Amino acid sequence: MKSLIRLNVIILLSIISFGCTDDDANTIEDPILTLTDVDGNVYNTITIGDQVWMLENLKTTSYNDGAPINEYTFGNDWHNGNTQIDYYQWADTFDLNNQFDEELPFDYYGAMYNHFAIESGKLAPEGWRIPTVEDYMELESYLANNGQSGTEGEALKTTTGWLDIAGNGTDAIGFKGLPNGYIHAFGGPTLGGGICTWATNQVDVQNGTRTSINLFNEPTLMYANNAIQIGAGIRCIKD
Repeated sequence: MKSLIRLNVIILLSIISFGCTDDDANTIEDPILTLTDVDGNVYNTITIGDQVWMLENLKTTSYNDGAPINEYTFGNDWHNGNTQIDYYQWADTFDLNNQFDEELPFDYYGAMYNHFAIESGKLAPEGWRIPTVEDYMELESYLANNGQSGTEGEALKTTTGWLDIAGNGTDAIGFKGLPNGYIHAFGGPTLGGGICTWATNQVDVQNGTRTSINLFNEPTLMYANNAIQIGAGIRCIKD
């Protein structure tokens, strides 16, 4: 009798095992941990609700087809005149207020891109894109619905490294928003350590503005319609 029971158990397990198809085994996907851009920069990622975001600002100095982006140098036309040249430059890491004990690497805050580089459509790594305003609104809604209503901006900011005029954040979900500043129309880095500026893909051609997302001295996200001459960082989202 015991042998018969053991035989029945073996048969039952075999049936269950053979009943699991390859499709069943593939329904659970491994989480995305990192991505690599065309320059070889490796980025960590984070899944928030239905979205997957890069955990660092974009650092590429090449488009996703391998073509180089022009590096801005003082004296060139960032976007104050009529010269339509794509440029990048590294965000300001001077740390004049000694927020950090150690010297920051040159790419700590990522790269800053002008309007023509952003509008190229080739900045984001393959499978990723520049976020829409709606993407940020979805992120904001997730935060509001998960204990951060009214403090969504603070929840995205890092807990250290911000100037007193802006204040540190709580980094409640580990998004690691850093104060990369912005680039003014004449090409100069501005308010590094004090404000975070992320570009979206939303441009108002008639008024010459681009909507950017700012983390500054308010507890919430700030949606600003900046002149398209302003340079900004980019935090990509997965398609």
